[in-house]
Parts: sequence; C-alpha cells; structure tokens
Amino acid sequence: MTANAAALDHVEAFHWRLGDPALADAEARLYDLGVLRSVLEEAVEIAVADARADGVTWVRIGDALGVTHQAVIKRYRKGGGR
Repeated sequence: MTANAAALDHVEAFHWRLGDPALADAEARLYDLGVLRSVLEEAVEIAVADARADGVTWVRIGDALGVTHQAVIKRYRKGGGR
C-alpha cells in the first residue's frame, strides 16, 4: 500500500457529518473534508515551525511538502521563519 492510499483510507474513514438527516451525503462529505483540510493545514503549520526551530532549511521543507522552497517561504514564513 502506498502512503497516498493509506492516507486516503483515513480520509474516507472520517465521518463527522455523514448521516446527518439535514444534509445530503455528498454535502456532508464536503463538511467532513472541510474539517480535515483545516486540521491538516494547522498540522502542517506546526510541523513547519517545528522543522524551522530544529534548523531544517526551507529547501528541505519544500521538498518534504512537494513544493518549491519559495512557495513554502511565502506561505509559512509569517510565524516560524528565521
């Protein structure tokens, strides 16, 4: 199993609003994905700040996140950049 497949299994297993009678299943799934997106972004912000505090370079952080170091600096420098 790939890392992406394992992560997708976790995403698909998260059912916070699914089954809510006030929502169609597709709408509930969107609410669930919105919660996951928010939590993941917060987790990435914390991990980037921790990595910077440990001396990890912007280049290596970008590599780990699959983006350029310029994109990482632009997005995350505000709180944790040094």
